[in-house]
Amino acid sequence: MVNFLFSLNVVAPLFVLMAIGYIVRQIKFISDDFLSQLNRFVFKFLLPVMLFQDIRLSYQGDFSNTKLIFTSLSGISLIILFSFLIVPLLIKRNAQRGSIIQGIYRSNFLIYGLPLATGMYGKDAVATISMLMGIMIPFYNVAAVIILSIYSESTTHKITFRSVLKDVVTNPLILGSFFGLLGGAIHLKLPPFMELSIGQLAGTAAPLALFVMGGEFRFRSLRNNIYKVVAVSLVRLIIVPVIALYCFVQMGFRNVELSVLLTIFATPTAMASYIMAKNMGNDGELSGQIVVLTTACSCLTIFFLIYFLRSWGYL
Repeated sequence: MVNFLFSLNVVAPLFVLMAIGYIVRQIKFISDDFLSQLNRFVFKFLLPVMLFQDIRLSYQGDFSNTKLIFTSLSGISLIILFSFLIVPLLIKRNAQRGSIIQGIYRSNFLIYGLPLATGMYGKDAVATISMLMGIMIPFYNVAAVIILSIYSESTTHKITFRSVLKDVVTNPLILGSFFGLLGGAIHLKLPPFMELSIGQLAGTAAPLALFVMGGEFRFRSLRNNIYKVVAVSLVRLIIVPVIALYCFVQMGFRNVELSVLLTIFATPTAMASYIMAKNMGNDGELSGQIVVLTTACSCLTIFFLIYFLRSWGYL
């Protein structure tokens, strides 16, 4: 019962925020235009502010945990490699290949990472996860730019060094991570009034992002690509995390480090994948459907992963 309540208390707040967004949209208390504008505001402003603040306050120029860094980067790289080998054999349309590969490897580490890890281990997890955010989020976005450019059906987003560099250096999440790392490395101190204001803005990012994700749920839109979306969701939420977490346990990861790896490999597809796919000539509708289903089902899959890992003494 203790492990059940622990798992429930970690996952339930995330689900409640999404459920509230879904309900208020269904009763037409908010409009699609409002959600679209709020989504843009969260992605381009609040999430970068949250990254800047969280990384700056917890990162002290320490990349000494090379085992965790190497494991995270290697794990995601292997997922991308296997996806590149398998997805083109099964999917004929180029734009859908890019959306599916991104749906498999790109987890919602940004939105779920801090709430999940801190829900399990409090402040002990903040420094570790903030350090990894400064590495993984740029890595996710650089990989997405390259993948979506390769499979783009738009003539304006063909892959070149200049186009990749432009998309990387102008990505809001990468900029937030970079300035957060820089601020932490130089021990940047802000005036109290700015510290308070930025802290309050940063505190709204994750709840509002979850709220928007709930509000943008469209279960009826899954019909067009149901088999592809279900298959990607099974890979993203069950096959990838089960294999990855088994390997991590065998490698000796436990407690805080394992909880951080869980937030990277077991969380649903990032909602930013929809925005990038739509704007880079890939199948934005398919990406959105993958985000919807993986997010809806992740409340259950993450709950069971935490419950069993906790019961077996690994968390």
